Amino acid sequence: MDQPEKIKTVRERLLYFIKEYLRISVRQFEIVCGLSNGFVSKNRAVIRPVNVELISKHFPQINPRWLETGDGEMLRKEYNGEIIRKDLPYFDVDLIKKFDQVVNEDEIDPTYYMNIPFFYNCDCAFPVFGRSMIPDINDGSVVAVKEVSADSLLPGEAYVIVTKEFRTIKYIRICPEDPTKLRLVPRNLEEYDESLIERDQILRLFLIKGIITSKVI
Repeated sequence: MDQPEKIKTVRERLLYFIKEYLRISVRQFEIVCGLSNGFVSKNRAVIRPVNVELISKHFPQINPRWLETGDGEMLRKEYNGEIIRKDLPYFDVDLIKKFDQVVNEDEIDPTYYMNIPFFYNCDCAFPVFGRSMIPDINDGSVVAVKEVSADSLLPGEAYVIVTKEFRTIKYIRICPEDPTKLRLVPRNLEEYDESLIERDQILRLFLIKGIITSKVI
C-alpha cells in the first residue's frame, strides 16, 4: 500500500499503521498488544525497544526499523502489503463444562471456522450462556477470546477467568484495599453479586476481544 514519504513522529507512524492499514481503533490496538490506555498518544519521538518487540509480536508484518525511525517501508518485505488473517476456530461448547478441552492441547475439534478478519488475532470463539453479563454479553452470544498473561491484565475489561475451582466471565477490577486481590464484577448487578479472588488463584486468563450477538425479531 502507498504511504507518505516519511512520517516524522512515532505517534504519527503508529496512527498510520493502526488507522490506514489495520483499520481498527487505537484502543483496540492497545488492548491486542497489552499496552496501557493512552500509550499511542503519549509516544512522540522515541519508542522503547521493549514496546517495539511487543508490537511486533502481535503484528509481525510491521517493520521495526520503520516504526522506530521512519526509514524504509512500513511492512516487512515478506508480507507484501497484505494483512495476516486466519480463520477463527469456533467451539459450540459450554464454557463451564468443556472450556478446558478447548484450550488444552486441542482435545476437541472446532465445530467450524469463522472468517472474521477483525478477530484474526484471537485464539477461539464459543457461545456464552447465562445472565450475569447482560446486557453487555447476552445469553447465547458468541465471544472471541485471546489468552493473555495475568500480569498484563487491563482493569475494567471483560475476561474469561480460569481457576482451579471455577471458570467464569466477569469484568476484572483491582481491589484498592488489597492489591493481591481482584474484584470480579458482573454487569448484571441486580441479580448477581461482585466477588473477590486472590490474584494468584488465576490459572489462565482470556481477554474478550469481540462479541457477536444475534437478535430474533
